[in-house]
Amino acid sequence: MSKPHLLFLHGALGSKQQFQELTTKLSDSFTCHAINLPGHGGELIPPGGLGFDGFASAILAYLNKENITSTHLMGFSMGGYAALYFAHKHPDRVNKILTLNVKFNWDPISTAKETGMLDPDKMMEKIPGYANNLILQHGMNLWKNLLAGTSEMMKKLAETVVLSEAELAEIKHPVLLGIGDRDKTSSVAETLKVFSLLPDARLWVLPDTAHPFEKIPLSRLETEIRLFF
Repeated sequence: MSKPHLLFLHGALGSKQQFQELTTKLSDSFTCHAINLPGHGGELIPPGGLGFDGFASAILAYLNKENITSTHLMGFSMGGYAALYFAHKHPDRVNKILTLNVKFNWDPISTAKETGMLDPDKMMEKIPGYANNLILQHGMNLWKNLLAGTSEMMKKLAETVVLSEAELAEIKHPVLLGIGDRDKTSSVAETLKVFSLLPDARLWVLPDTAHPFEKIPLSRLETEIRLFF
């Protein structure tokens, strides 16, 4: 009996490297995949900039290349939103979806806060370790372009609706919405709102858990993935 496919989607400024330990642990039960979304991990930013249409196209291209008819999706932060967006556009290619610490509410105030942290010079001055990690993940010649492209994408998210309430209500797949109770980028409240819109959703609140992926307890996430999928 073949193992089910499980595709991991990273967050903004992340890469598929985030999931290496997790995919190794889960390989006994799943055929695990992880991709670098456009602009990340050395991938170029498309001419039209970063956005969820481009992310969905990259996911579809990967599934087609690997001859994967349908897959489970696990998306962290931006990757979780990309998973929901992809499921709405290509419902027949998705089985179940697990999202974790997704920011759904891109209001002008919180968007300005997020984009204000994407200045490469300030990063090198105040958090050089994080800046150097971005250089290692995305490349010396690409990391600044990624910061600028991500900032532009976030600004567009504050101006346009990517998935409307009506479109979220059309996603019939089983969805587990995970959110850390200490997440200062997203919130339990905005995740609850989406939970109420999705027809087949479950809510998972992680205690004492902040937003960054490295703050997520991997053993707990591994267990939840096995239970849900």
